Amino acid sequence: MTPKQIRSVLKVVEVGSVNRAAEVLHLAPSSISAQIRELSQELGVALFDQVGRRIVLSRAGQGLLPDFKRFHALTQDIEQQARSVSHEAVGELKLFAPSSMCIYRLPPLIEALQKTAPQLEVTLTHEPFDYQAALHNREIDAAILVSQYEDEQWENHPLMDESVIYVCHPDRHQNKKLSLEELQREPLITTEPGCSYRVVAEGHFKTQGLTLKPRQSFSNVEVIRRCLLANMGVALLPRCVVAEDLQRGDLVGQAVEGAPYGFRSMLVYPKGMKVLPKLGALIECIYGDNKNIL
Repeated sequence: MTPKQIRSVLKVVEVGSVNRAAEVLHLAPSSISAQIRELSQELGVALFDQVGRRIVLSRAGQGLLPDFKRFHALTQDIEQQARSVSHEAVGELKLFAPSSMCIYRLPPLIEALQKTAPQLEVTLTHEPFDYQAALHNREIDAAILVSQYEDEQWENHPLMDESVIYVCHPDRHQNKKLSLEELQREPLITTEPGCSYRVVAEGHFKTQGLTLKPRQSFSNVEVIRRCLLANMGVALLPRCVVAEDLQRGDLVGQAVEGAPYGFRSMLVYPKGMKVLPKLGALIECIYGDNKNIL
């Protein structure tokens, strides 16, 4: 079993055909097919099934796919470590972050990282995405989360205290603290189901015997912000998303009983994972001379 064989299998899975995988990897299709055939013979199982003109992972291939991904990630780590003997941060740093962090927290941190590690490429993925599986399978190096608690399965590096508030257009604002019953009468806009902000708000409503029933929900906080500027409702958002709008008076925080909700943004990765120079460079930006940029 070789890294090239595993890379070819994963690329065929990703792009859906041998020909497209060959184009991406700059190899002949016959070379990709030979690598897959040799790996199948070595393992004693067919990795792909022919379905019409397409090939799809066989049942055995599906079962082995997580291990293939871990093998590929380990190979990349070894290559990265070999290139980083001089402790230079090089290669690709793959991160997950919610859209609020991608847009409003990470840009200055990435800018600082580019100055200290100019050979490092940062790739960001945002929701919807199963970041936990991706971390365990080494498909990403780390994740930026917004949570009220530290999860014991991760190494946690706190970034910022984050206040999650109810906010609306000035024309909709009520100059009093709303009860949840009163808030419920407004057209509510929230993030997608399962988002940490929404889960906490749902729990808050439940303590009052109510059910949070948003009129609209979006995975992208910038879409929600645009809805607020168009006076489409009251939304639940991290303060950092609307800080400039609040300062200009384009939006207004709406006081609500039991709110705002306290969160913390943090960098996380699996406990016991070896921290390569590329991730170490990001951690250094968080705690080093650039720690005040957030």
